[in-house]
Amino acid sequence: MIKIAIVEDLPMIQEGLKLLINSVDDFEIIAEYSNGKEFTDDLLNLDVDIVLMDIGMPVMDGIDATKLAVSLRPEMKIIALSVYSDRKYYYSMVTAGAKGFVLKQSTPDELEEAVREVHHDGNFFSPDLLHSIIVNIHGLEEEIVQDKKDLLNLTEHQVNLLELICQGLTNQELAKKMFVTLATIESNKRRLMNKTNTKNNAGLIIWAIKNKVVTI
Repeated sequence: MIKIAIVEDLPMIQEGLKLLINSVDDFEIIAEYSNGKEFTDDLLNLDVDIVLMDIGMPVMDGIDATKLAVSLRPEMKIIALSVYSDRKYYYSMVTAGAKGFVLKQSTPDELEEAVREVHHDGNFFSPDLLHSIIVNIHGLEEEIVQDKKDLLNLTEHQVNLLELICQGLTNQELAKKMFVTLATIESNKRRLMNKTNTKNNAGLIIWAIKNKVVTI
């Protein structure tokens, strides 16, 4: 069983999440909290695989709750529950330690996919978020931190590839943009994932933002 905790202040959203989670045979809700403080107060006693964390909550929001949770329990896997209006908080949630982002209006299948991907040490972005937020990353802040790139031993080619991945380009679009074959893109992405210890595009995006290779 995958044990799940819900941290959400709106009863209607919380009930909807419970219905979705209870419809999956190997998902189990083991705790529910209405704000970040309730969650963090119970943190050391909580035996959980995945935390679904709302961003905007009273008393303590999802950003502060995630920071505290990850600092005390680095292994904890947190998925942020997002709405489009939360976009200015995404960077804070990434740096706080969130492993995924799911829109509250997502389908049951998408929520299940997110839980399974993060549970297996991956990362997950709702496709709608990837296109509406990450694709505009350069409009939020243009500077690339050169010292960080040097420290992480990334080549200019790898940095360029990361920037394009953060714009939401497919492998085919990357190949066309970088004037190389699809096989070359796939090979370069595998090397980049090995270097950054990530598994997919969402993992690369989170890594790039968190390490300020691409900053917002």
